[in-house]
Amino acid sequence: MKRFLGIIICCFVVATAYIAYVIAERQTALQKFARYNDSWAVGQTLSEYMRLEHRLAAYALGMNDVDRDEVRLRLDIMIGRVELLKQGNLHAFVEQDHQRHELLVKLTNVLEMLDQRLDALDSEGLKTTLQSMAALDASMTALASTAVEFDVGLIDAAQAELRQLHLIYTGLAGGLILCGVVLVVLLLRHNSLLDGAHRKMKDLTDNLREASGELKSQNYRLKHVAHHDALTGLPNRILFRQDLEARLKTAIAGGPTAVIFLLDLDGFKDVNDTLGHDVGDGLLQAVASRLTKLSREGDLVCRLGGDEFAILTEGLTEKQAFDFARDVLDEISFPYHVSEREIKIGTCVGVAISNEELDADELFKHADLALYEAKSFGSGHACVFQSQMQTRLTEKKSFEADLKQALRNGELEIFYQPQVNTITREICGYEALLRWFHPKRGQVPPSEFIPVAENIGLIHELGDWVLRTACMEAARWPRLLKVAVNLSPVQFRSRNLIQSVVKILTQSGLDPNRLELEITESVLLDKNEQTLETLTQLKAVGIQIAMDDFGTGYSSLGSLRSFPFDKIKIDRSFIRDVTTREDAFAIVELVTGVGRSLGMTTIAEGIETEEQFACVKQVGCEQVQGYLIGRPVPASQLDHPRQVADCDSPFEYEGLIDVKALSGIG
Repeated sequence: MKRFLGIIICCFVVATAYIAYVIAERQTALQKFARYNDSWAVGQTLSEYMRLEHRLAAYALGMNDVDRDEVRLRLDIMIGRVELLKQGNLHAFVEQDHQRHELLVKLTNVLEMLDQRLDALDSEGLKTTLQSMAALDASMTALASTAVEFDVGLIDAAQAELRQLHLIYTGLAGGLILCGVVLVVLLLRHNSLLDGAHRKMKDLTDNLREASGELKSQNYRLKHVAHHDALTGLPNRILFRQDLEARLKTAIAGGPTAVIFLLDLDGFKDVNDTLGHDVGDGLLQAVASRLTKLSREGDLVCRLGGDEFAILTEGLTEKQAFDFARDVLDEISFPYHVSEREIKIGTCVGVAISNEELDADELFKHADLALYEAKSFGSGHACVFQSQMQTRLTEKKSFEADLKQALRNGELEIFYQPQVNTITREICGYEALLRWFHPKRGQVPPSEFIPVAENIGLIHELGDWVLRTACMEAARWPRLLKVAVNLSPVQFRSRNLIQSVVKILTQSGLDPNRLELEITESVLLDKNEQTLETLTQLKAVGIQIAMDDFGTGYSSLGSLRSFPFDKIKIDRSFIRDVTTREDAFAIVELVTGVGRSLGMTTIAEGIETEEQFACVKQVGCEQVQGYLIGRPVPASQLDHPRQVADCDSPFEYEGLIDVKALSGIG
């Protein structure tokens, strides 16, 4: 039905537009009848021409009833008629034929000559002029006759066109009437259908009334589901934000301050992973129950997601808020009994108070910063937001930004510290150590910027640069010298590590046997196939693998058997006390013996005195490294050592010796 109505309406629109076009064409046709006046004007021009010629002849014969003024009057009239022939449709008509154009030119010349000489012409001059005018009589008559014929033809064509337009107009009018009739019929049909639909609608209305009550209850349930956590039944993040915004408006208007307590559970992931998600869900429900019982009337306890909870309250001072946070910590720390298991977990609490005109996002950010600060102290701590927390965050972001630019700005440099053979005292290689010299911060220790690089994902780019630079530098050293480069655990877990190392070795031209990669014991935490495969592939290339800081982390003797290490580096914490504590000496002796038994080279780092050197040499440690041997220096200051003749004397390596070490200072 709608399609038919649309078609009829379109027909009306098209017909209306076409009728307007027909009317415009009819007006154009009617205008053509006006050309009949053009033929009349040509005829009048001929008549005036004949009158002028007659009066001029009478004036030449000296008749008393004709004078010069009358001739002048007729001449002016004739000149005016000629001007009409030069304008509008008459001009177009004359210009269509070359003969008519020449006739007009001759007529104009005769009239202009007569106009100029009329007062001075004598009888002979008048006769000559009359002869010139008589020569144009036939042409003028033909011009008038042609104009009449031309107009008659145009009028006939216009009449035929009008008859055709009249037929079209009549047909369109009839078509519109027919469309109107069809439209009326369709409207009647449409009304009939509407009546039927109305009856059905009444039936549906009754059904809808019955369903209305059920829908209201369902909407209430849906609204509750949309604003509450399905597991614990606590309000969710949406309701938390709405309530927080309402409390902030009240606080800004002079009401009590809004207070956020933000907390998450420490070790919840371990509970989920070890005991299963069912136990984890039960634990979350128990925590929610305790927080609800702990809250006061008017407080809002929310689960924001995962193991993150929040409590919204108001009107607390900073001390009251901190005391309440301590109550939360104590309540959460009591053991839980879930699925016949006793579970202990901890938490940290971040508190933010709306002492200023803050929006919801800003206040929540403050609570998050306070929670981050509390976590930095370990489990079971609470912190109330202080402005310096924001300052520390800003400084952290600034530090990260500076570190990202350090490599591009040329602020990073590699220093090299020598490693020597304990027996021969010859340098067998260098360890590449990264240094950062910032124009404002000064020298930044690696212990500060390496963890940041790992956290922000810069460690891969940084590690590749260090490895590439060290390999290219080592390629210029004598062939017996090796270079040791530290690998971050984050780097080691990269799937592109092997390809990156092989590519760098190829580019630098360094023999893989001269590259030694040092990994920390934390890499061994994940004793999976990927870790073992990576170590095996590195060994297959010919690269030496060393375990750095052995004995300080999570390593065990089983790890030394499982993974193909070439060298064990004894941590400086044991070397520092090797001359004063028997247990430190025993550990160094044990590690050296284990390495010797497994065919692994042992190297002691942090050798600063001759006594320490003597101890590690006594237990059979094969290599040493430390300030006694040489401090880390840039590649430009390396002066490769020569073996000293007196093996019992202190080290005298040029460019590497530390005067304080020789004198026993530092």
